[in-house]
Amino acid sequence: MNSSVKKKVRVKKTVCAVTATAMLCLAQPVWGDNSVPGSGVAVSDTVTTTVNNGGSAASESVTDNEIPKGAKISSKQAEEIVKKAFPELKNVKVTNVQFLEDDGMRSNALAWDIQLVLNKGNSSSGFSAQVNAVTGELINIYLPNRILNNESDKPVITREQAKAKALQWIASHASDVKTSDFKENEAYLGMQAALFSPPRFEFYFQTAHNGIESDVNSISITLDGQGNIMSYSRNQIKEEFPSSTPKLDEASIRKLFEEQFQVSLAYVPENLYNNSKGNYFLGYIPNDQSSYSLDANTGKFIGFTGEESELISIENRTIPASGEAFKPVTASLSGGEAAAQWVESQIKLPSGLKTESKTLGTRWSNKETKTWNIRWTDSSVSSMGRGEMVSAELDAKTGQIYSYSRYRYDSSGTPEVKSPISQQAAQKLAFDTVTKLVPNASQEWKLTSVDKLGKNNTGLSYQFSFQRYVGDIRVMGDSVNLAIDGNGQIQNFNVNSDAVLSKLPTDVKPAISAEQARSQYLKEIDLKLKYGYYGGYTTMGNEITKPFIKLIYYATHKKAAYGGITVPLDAKSGEWRDITPEISRKDIPAVTDAAGHSAEAALKELVKYRVLVPDKDGKVYPERQITPGEWYQLVAAAVSPSYEQLYGRSTMDPYAGLQPDHPYYQAIQVLLGQNWIPYDPESPLQLDRKLTRDELASSLTRILNYEKLSKAFILPTDVQGISDSDAVSNKGAALIALKLGLLPAVDGKFLPEREVTRAEAAEVLVRMSKLAGRSDSFLSTFYW
Repeated sequence: MNSSVKKKVRVKKTVCAVTATAMLCLAQPVWGDNSVPGSGVAVSDTVTTTVNNGGSAASESVTDNEIPKGAKISSKQAEEIVKKAFPELKNVKVTNVQFLEDDGMRSNALAWDIQLVLNKGNSSSGFSAQVNAVTGELINIYLPNRILNNESDKPVITREQAKAKALQWIASHASDVKTSDFKENEAYLGMQAALFSPPRFEFYFQTAHNGIESDVNSISITLDGQGNIMSYSRNQIKEEFPSSTPKLDEASIRKLFEEQFQVSLAYVPENLYNNSKGNYFLGYIPNDQSSYSLDANTGKFIGFTGEESELISIENRTIPASGEAFKPVTASLSGGEAAAQWVESQIKLPSGLKTESKTLGTRWSNKETKTWNIRWTDSSVSSMGRGEMVSAELDAKTGQIYSYSRYRYDSSGTPEVKSPISQQAAQKLAFDTVTKLVPNASQEWKLTSVDKLGKNNTGLSYQFSFQRYVGDIRVMGDSVNLAIDGNGQIQNFNVNSDAVLSKLPTDVKPAISAEQARSQYLKEIDLKLKYGYYGGYTTMGNEITKPFIKLIYYATHKKAAYGGITVPLDAKSGEWRDITPEISRKDIPAVTDAAGHSAEAALKELVKYRVLVPDKDGKVYPERQITPGEWYQLVAAAVSPSYEQLYGRSTMDPYAGLQPDHPYYQAIQVLLGQNWIPYDPESPLQLDRKLTRDELASSLTRILNYEKLSKAFILPTDVQGISDSDAVSNKGAALIALKLGLLPAVDGKFLPEREVTRAEAAEVLVRMSKLAGRSDSFLSTFYW
């Protein structure tokens, strides 16, 4: 007989450095598996677990009535708070509980972290919840879909109804907030929902302070299509808010902003995240500093640190031709050790580092480019988290270094800056480094900004930004960033140069001047007052800066879907260009040619989910016959409206005679990933002939995972009630399509050779979307 034994496990307190990027992420909502709290937080005190002598989980609760020092509720009370908020968790087991000195959010509150598991047979779903150990308020929770056990045939609520439910739930579980003060920030909503995904409503609310917009305190919440809460996360801070009365009014700030605002000609990618074809247009974009916020009390521009930006004026932006120019290696770097030695010959590494790992892979933006990823570590690096690490990525063929990053795990060993490098010496080192590491540096690259951070003896560093140019015209997206610390050591280096210069529209001349473009920008830019949150990031000396709040004015372009001011102005047409169409939530043109059509509702549904996008006149051409390639595009967009973005930045291998720049290539990749078309890289696909109903039925059985079942029905009598069953090639596929109502009979006939129109395809896709989550296999993982 195994008796249960309660064990208290001491967890060693650790400190996790938080970077500026991580702190910015905390300002954003957390959804999905990423919302599980507990990573990267300081954990201490006692973890209470219960096990039996046999090692299997016992039936006793792992929570108890003990209240740790500083807390006001016990772990048992925290468990009760979670289960009261979510009655569906009544029978879900708590497997572990931790008392956290820091909840990992901005409030740095004491918290209970509760780990829960739902077991079904030998499968399980684990998730967690956090409760403030002082106030008893729920901080964070994410529920896996299978716990909600939704019936997908229930009516789906509207977004407005979901928002009302969300606000009502928040009001009852966060007593210290006024939901009437909430501002919904749609900048964090992510991609638009897909036709083939479960209905889901995501909200990110920011709380105002004294009536002023704030990015300080926030609540994110997600509901499913039936209005059930799927996730909830709240950020709070303990820092004090400064006065809400700015010393400078909007008119004064506007004057300061306009005095420095400038625009530049640039070759702009037609699609920022999907430019696999390498298409660019000539446009105007704002200079980098114009995007900075302004201190509402001083009128000074401030950088990401929240401190006044010490942008240094640059007299000569051109990289001198003198110095050691980039030279590719004479032979490919076939071995990792050779690659490591090459990096060491190009950049001076800190002393005492040894090669830890050498990995051969491919470049993220071009899978045809083989790269070595090398990592060096200090001999003192241990489980205690001390020492230094350097990583680098370089081209295995040419030796070009794409990135170099140096990181110290603790600040105790950071060398003291006794004689800080001057800005002039740092700039010369930056020029020499870029000349040595970047091909054609003096001909194609210019220094665009120098930012001085920190003080001479504390965290001093210089941040250099270089942009690629063709003559005097900038290439948007191609950049070099270089950081040099106070001791004159390279801390970070990164180069991105995707543009193929020969494909740029160098023959295009601007039809409007820079001054006209500047004037058009200023008409569209608003300056808004808000509280900004800064600090909490790690300096180069590995010191964590103190968080603080500042009253600021920030610029936003009226046509920017997600804020900011970088909306390109076409230099030829004088029109604003949207270069992020996949993630834009801009209004879609109303459909103009579907009124009265039998498939009107289905066509509008496809437009709603961006499976079909009307042309500029609002036309979707319902009676236009489609090809197999166009069918695959529709299916891919039903899985993800942004599928082109997903595959657009990588150059993959040719497939079935298609090159990566082929219009159907990316859709094919989506269907291959779902196993919805056979994987046969050598056999050319017939994509441009018209699609028949017979072929459509076969495609549907493959998508529904009924292909093998369909082959069991081969006789005309298997397709009952159809007068033309003899003409059907894949009788099993027709039978399944008919039985599921996907392809209804027409006047008692299946019409296997009739060509499929957009309208018919739209109806089929909408009918299929109703099967998602209700079939044993079709998109079942989306509902897991």
